[in-house]
Amino acid sequence: MTGMHNSRTAPGVGSIVRTALRDLADDLFVTAVVNLLWLILMLLIVTGPPAIVALFYVGNRKAHGEVTEVNDFFFALRHYFWTAWRWGLVNMILLLFLWGDVVLTGHLSQSAFARFAQGFYLILLVIWLFLQLYALPFLFEQEQPSLRLAWRNAAVMLGQNVGFSLALAAALVAVLLVSTLFFLVIMAAGGILVALIANHAVLNRLQVDFPGNSKFSGK
Repeated sequence: MTGMHNSRTAPGVGSIVRTALRDLADDLFVTAVVNLLWLILMLLIVTGPPAIVALFYVGNRKAHGEVTEVNDFFFALRHYFWTAWRWGLVNMILLLFLWGDVVLTGHLSQSAFARFAQGFYLILLVIWLFLQLYALPFLFEQEQPSLRLAWRNAAVMLGQNVGFSLALAAALVAVLLVSTLFFLVIMAAGGILVALIANHAVLNRLQVDFPGNSKFSGK
């Protein structure tokens, strides 16, 4: 893995979620406005990928304990616009390919091998989606916002922290399921909460795996 600036001790997944919730509550106005902007821009489609990256940028700043403003979201929206669209296009192509394989394999055959192949593609789909939760924070931890490097670092982190990642995925599902019981909560804070948890998780694993490193070289 290649590079970042380090912070905090290394709590478990439960502590990461609690810290993310505290970050959310400590600056509720900014997080709620940023989450609302993200929702609106996602509906416009063309601004969807940049809005996701901007959301994670704000989450990264808050995870580092930095003061954040709504303007930070707009800064990231402009600064990472084309990087975000490259990320979005790669994701759209891969997700369409994998989901298409899942659907077509199920329709073409009901054999045991077909069901195995369908399950395999579905697992790949889930892994790729989860990988983005590590890749997006890496964009801001690296000296250069390289997507290839971010995906590489995310894959290495996932491979080195399988147990942690499974626990994190379970925690995210639990948090989102609970949030859906309170519709206004998930509408007001669901996206930014996921971004905060993902950023705290990446900082946590970097500190565990690379204690003492002050920054990634990005090479």
